Amino acid sequence: MVEAALNIARRRRPLALAWPLLLAAGLALSAWQWREAMESPGAQSGHSHLHDDTGKPARLYAWNAANAARITLSTPMATSTLTRAGQGWTATSGDAASNFDADDFLSLFSQARSDRVLVPHPGELYGLNPPALRIAIDDARGAALARMDVGALTPDGLGRYVQLPDERELRIIPDYQTRAPMAAMIQVNPNAGGATSTATLSLVKPGLRKDK
Repeated sequence: MVEAALNIARRRRPLALAWPLLLAAGLALSAWQWREAMESPGAQSGHSHLHDDTGKPARLYAWNAANAARITLSTPMATSTLTRAGQGWTATSGDAASNFDADDFLSLFSQARSDRVLVPHPGELYGLNPPALRIAIDDARGAALARMDVGALTPDGLGRYVQLPDERELRIIPDYQTRAPMAAMIQVNPNAGGATSTATLSLVKPGLRKDK
C-alpha cells in the first residue's frame, strides 16, 4: 500500500512542476498580446495611435514658435508670405489678412499633435488633390521647420485630413490647429473661396466613416 502511494506521488510530481511553467507562459503570452494591442494599428479603424511618454498624442514637430522666421500660406489661387521683423511680422508677398495673428498661430501650430494615422483609400482625395491650403514655415536661415498640406474636414467636423512630406499615410489633426490660416487666406483671396470651401466638406464616402 505504501508502494502504491509512492507511485501516485511520483506521477503527480511532474504535474506539480509543470503548473508554474504553464502559469509563467500564460502570463508572458498575455503581456505580449497587450503590447501588440497597444502598439499595432487598430484592425477596424485603419488608424494607429501615436503617443508620447505622458500618454498624450505625440508632437509633430520638435521646434518652438520663436524659431520661426517665415510663414508661407498657399491656396490653389494665391500665396502669402510673412517674415518676422523685430517684434512683429511683415507681409513680403501677397496680402496678409489684418486679423491673422502669426505669433498666436505659431504658438499653436508648433505644438500640433496627431494621434491618428490613416491609410488612404484608393480613389478618395480627402481634399488634398490639390490641397486646400499649404503651410510652410522656415527659420531665419531658410531651413524648413514645417511643411503641411491641409485637406478636407473629417466627417465629424472636428478634424482635418493633412499630409506631411515623405509620408504616404494621412494624418488627422484637430480642425482648430489650421483654422486661422484657412480663414486668413479666404479673406485675402475671395476668389479662392470655391477651392477653399471644398475643405469644409467631408470628401469621404459614408461607408468609410469607420475610419474616424
